[in-house]
Amino acid sequence: AMSAFIGARVFEDYDLQKLVKYIDWKPFFDVWQLRGKYPNRGFPKIFNDQTVGAEAKKVYNDAQNMLHKLIAEKKLQAKGVLGFWPAESVGDDIHLFAENVFPRRQEPVAKFFGLRQQAEKDSSSGEPYCCISDFIAPKDSGISDYLGLFAVACFGAEKLS
Repeated sequence: AMSAFIGARVFEDYDLQKLVKYIDWKPFFDVWQLRGKYPNRGFPKIFNDQTVGAEAKKVYNDAQNMLHKLIAEKKLQAKGVLGFWPAESVGDDIHLFAENVFPRRQEPVAKFFGLRQQAEKDSSSGEPYCCISDFIAPKDSGISDYLGLFAVACFGAEKLS
């Protein structure tokens, strides 16, 4: 399917409150060495664990209070960039193009050089040695394809340390 836009979109100051619901709390509890026993592993089931549940709830509530304060006082800033480009694979490489013209006759604006899996596989398994370029339509396939990229970061933490 074709992307809604071609090129990059930048998010300079994304609303952190919109991101809170996507936080994976498992690493947080791991750092505190709080691990519930089955079936009370993971968030929010860890709160039901008889051994660590009360402490997990306490540190979680503390973290929630701190997080909401950081957001309210604008101590942290979320930035991101995402983009979609017309793409085709050429062997193990991926070529990106600035314009959405098919077939691709212009020069690529970027090339990503791929590397096939290097670990030895059991010869009887028949499993292929994959490369990221295997997931982009080849140049000679006649299929119009795209590559999406993104990067996100949170700024301001260094000032709080």
